[in-house]
Amino acid sequence: MGSTVEQVRESGSAMPLGPGACYLVKEKKPDLSYRLFSMLTQGGTPGLIITRQYPERVRRERSISRERIIWLSHTPGEDYHNPTAIGSLAKLISGFVDENQGLGVVLLDGLEYLSINNGFLQTLMFVEHVNEFVMQGRSTLILPVSPDALEEKELALLERNVEVVESPVVKMDLETQEVSNLLDKY
Repeated sequence: MGSTVEQVRESGSAMPLGPGACYLVKEKKPDLSYRLFSMLTQGGTPGLIITRQYPERVRRERSISRERIIWLSHTPGEDYHNPTAIGSLAKLISGFVDENQGLGVVLLDGLEYLSINNGFLQTLMFVEHVNEFVMQGRSTLILPVSPDALEEKELALLERNVEVVESPVVKMDLETQEVSNLLDKY
């Protein structure tokens, strides 16, 4: 039996998530992205969350227990990462991808914050760089973005080399799959 990522892809659904790709999820709040992340990591697939939200809040509200959570914050501490140090953030993600060849799932929730701290072009170059080693390492990157937070041109540049996931379609498909999984348990 394949990984959860392969099962999702083989389901023939409107949600063809697979390894070796970066998925841009357009949504105001990253609810769908966290649900996709949880689904892709539920079978023991390694996961890494990089977020602007406080890690303990993410663990509590999203029922995340074993995955590593990195907080984008100017406050120093363990598993806190300075949002202006995107070079070392790229190295951190690269290291995770290398450790988990073909299995790792990364959720990068905070692209808008990185853009504010580094400028859009630097952030775009960062995303392109991360996308390259995610593809090479056959990992999966989920990138939630609020379309309202970016200019139309910026969003178009971001969309250019990633898979775009339209939130309403995937949300309906994910809910169908979640119900199906619940029914299979009974």
